[in-house]
Amino acid sequence: MVLLLFVALSLFLIQAWARISPTPGHLLDTTGIFLEEIFYSGLLPVTDKGFLFYWLFESRQDPENDPLVIWLSGGPGCSSSLALFSENGPYTINDDLTLNSNPYSWNNNANLLFIDQPLNTGYSIGKEMEKDEIGLGSNFYTFFMEFLETFPQYKKRPLYITGESYAGHYIPVIASEIVKHKNSDINLKGVAIGNGWVDPYNQVKSYAKFAYNKGLINKTEYNILQKDYEACQYMLQTDNYELGLLSCLITTHKIIGNPARFNYYDIRIPCIGELCYDFSLIEEFLNQPEVMKVLGVKETKWLTCNDKVHEALFFDNMKSYSKEVALLLESKIQVLVYSGDKDFICNYLGGEVWTKNLQWSGKNHFSSQIYKNYERYGQYKSYNGLVFLILYDAGHMVPMDQPEAAENMLQRFINGWDNYQNKFVVTF
Repeated sequence: MVLLLFVALSLFLIQAWARISPTPGHLLDTTGIFLEEIFYSGLLPVTDKGFLFYWLFESRQDPENDPLVIWLSGGPGCSSSLALFSENGPYTINDDLTLNSNPYSWNNNANLLFIDQPLNTGYSIGKEMEKDEIGLGSNFYTFFMEFLETFPQYKKRPLYITGESYAGHYIPVIASEIVKHKNSDINLKGVAIGNGWVDPYNQVKSYAKFAYNKGLINKTEYNILQKDYEACQYMLQTDNYELGLLSCLITTHKIIGNPARFNYYDIRIPCIGELCYDFSLIEEFLNQPEVMKVLGVKETKWLTCNDKVHEALFFDNMKSYSKEVALLLESKIQVLVYSGDKDFICNYLGGEVWTKNLQWSGKNHFSSQIYKNYERYGQYKSYNGLVFLILYDAGHMVPMDQPEAAENMLQRFINGWDNYQNKFVVTF
């Protein structure tokens, strides 16, 4: 009995510590590392499975009233801090590991929350790896309830969940999990998926067409690859995800080459290194003991992407989550799907196909829409809550390649896509 009480008390103290661990970073940061941004960071528990790391930046404009925007990076297994420093967060990193302020940060007019998930991604820690989206969605909901208890000012606040790449799997599941709970404290308004991997069956065949259109393969290669992708699609259609994944990978690598003949995240530039980009400055910065101390995390090895998380979700890769997107639309949740036009791996042609084939009540009306100009940034079509947007001169990571367009896109989305007028002017 004494042992049981001791264990129970220990668990209580651990969870209590986790709840109070988020400390106002701007008050703790006597080093001045993080400039003048107001932020909170720490670890929150996911039952007894582990802890998810979060990094919350207050809005630069009106933190008491502006919405809460969540960002999730993909991978699977890549830290959302990757986007924080290279895409849409408040900072960029100099060669000497000092920081610059990003004028196009998404916290200009929103409270911006970066989350390292699944467990064991980035600074997050866990006892085991999640192997499917069901566990991942449940974990996220548990985490978010802890977050709202820690930061009750965000209860009932308009919420938008955003992300890119493999977050095309994460976001539909997480958002539909929130919808199913019908929790009045969570005011989910919309989701935005950038260059997302959502519906592999409808996306894989676009690789051959995109490669041919961009001059990466010739007509003969295109015809052969089309048949190969049809075989891959057949396996996915019969729920044979393992063979489907193998077939699709072999076919796609015929286009990319080994080593890669081009950067499959941005066909305009070469692929350098394992991730096709050099993110070593971010890794070096986030592994500094003084940085970890300010952020409230244990000193451990921070990785840009955790291969073990990736491997655990390997056979989740080829599953479609378009049904969850349809559920969101039928629940009156706004859905923005956007794609940089220079990305190969989650290209806009695939995005065009899966949104067109999405089975929801607005399918026929959405499919019949014609593209409209999106200012000077691109073109879009929309109907009854669903927006599909193509952004010019951007690769897989739109906020990195076109930061002004990405920030404008976010503001238009959270203020009503078809009724938006740019009324925010932020100077630095």
